[in-house]
Amino acid sequence: MAIAPTPHNLTALLLFVDTHIIDATDHATVCLRRLRDEGWINLQRTDAMDTELADAPAEKWARLTEASASYPEALGPIVWGQSRWDSSVFGSEEDHARLDNVFAILFPNADRATARDNHIRDAMHVSTAIRYGGFGFITRERRLLNKAVLIAERFHGFRMWSPEEALAEAAARIRGVRELHRREPHRGTLPTWPTEGDLPEAPE
Repeated sequence: MAIAPTPHNLTALLLFVDTHIIDATDHATVCLRRLRDEGWINLQRTDAMDTELADAPAEKWARLTEASASYPEALGPIVWGQSRWDSSVFGSEEDHARLDNVFAILFPNADRATARDNHIRDAMHVSTAIRYGGFGFITRERRLLNKAVLIAERFHGFRMWSPEEALAEAAARIRGVRELHRREPHRGTLPTWPTEGDLPEAPE
């Protein structure tokens, strides 16, 4: 039987990350990256990330670009004045409607034609993550997390999560996969890390 390459997303959990998450050193984010490296989950970035990084000072740009390179890039629809033409795709009417809807939810009092660049790019991140079937978007931006319920209602349960919330979901799925393999040993072996003691407690 062929062995699946790592990473291969044993839990089928695809999450996209905000720019400030790529090199974060908090416990939850470090664990999420290790779960990706162990093959439990999949973490990706959108093309809007490198657009944001282009504004960083040269030394910081080199460090962050190296960090971002470990995340596969999903190419979002072209947004005039924001997208890099060599790292985006032509969008459909559905793509444009999705971005408009995401922006309207995240920034209900703003006009996209005159909005700040970082607001437009936040909407691009989330819209592209939804486009590619992501389960959620990991961020610590409170203005985005505050709209989590509205985004989930509009986009079929798409999650806006802090790293801790994303880690809790990953832990629940890992427990489920392990129980399935316990009941059906023919499914093969699983990574030994994390142990039960390394996983966050299941919510009551």
